[in-house]
Formats: sequence, structure tokens, C-alpha cells
Amino acid sequence: MAAPTIPFSAEENLRDPIDIRVDIIHLEPVAIVAFLAAVVVRTQAQHGEAIRGMHEQLLGVPIQEELTALRFRVDVAEAENASLRDKIKTTKAIEKITCSQERRARMEMKRQLASVQESQQQDRENFKKFQKLVTSQLGRHP
Repeated sequence: MAAPTIPFSAEENLRDPIDIRVDIIHLEPVAIVAFLAAVVVRTQAQHGEAIRGMHEQLLGVPIQEELTALRFRVDVAEAENASLRDKIKTTKAIEKITCSQERRARMEMKRQLASVQESQQQDRENFKKFQKLVTSQLGRHP
């Protein structure tokens, strides 16, 4: 029993499409082959690396460089977000302090206004007393 043959053709130019044709001649297995798991894993890794290489060639941009650039952009965006969050926290703290200071200032202004009004009332009363005193003193002396 002969081993199955897999003829294929590929163009040398990388820009031209690759035409792969497979003809299965023997439908029944020729031999039972046992592979070690490590061999299978290594082969899959090699195939994955080869596929990435082909993908990079097709794109013209190495995938690792693209991933690095994307990670850098994500890091920059995360740093900007952290900075904005800090600015928001700072703004909220400033607003809280400002509101507290405004409330204290209003209370102090009300206290001062009440003090001025009380002083003004006292001045009026004192002026009336003085006026009465002067009037009474002038009325006694001709």
C-alpha cells in the first residue's frame, strides 16, 4: 500500500495568491501514528507563529508592534482618566470648602448686621435721651 500523496502548487511572488490543491488518494489510513502531547503542542505553537508571520506580511505591520502601540495608547488613556478623576475629586473638594466658607461668611455677615442694627438702635435711644436732656436744660435757663 503506497503512502498518500498531496500535490500542491504555490507561486513564488508573495503578492500573488497561493493556490493549494489537495488530492486524497488513499481514504484508508496507511499506518497508526501516536504523537506525544509535547510534540503536538510544539507543532501547534510553530503553526501559530507561522500564521502570525504570514498575517504580519499580509498587513505589512508586525502584530507585536501594533499590540505594543495599542497597549501604549491604552496606558495613556488610563493615565488621562486617572488625571480627570483626580481633577473631579479636587473640584468637588474645592466646591465643598467653598460652600462651607460661603455659609460661614453669610452667618458672620448676619451677625455683624445684627450687631450694627443693635448699635444703631442704641445710638437712636442715646440721641433721644440727649435731645431730651438738652431740651430740658435749655428750658430751665433763659
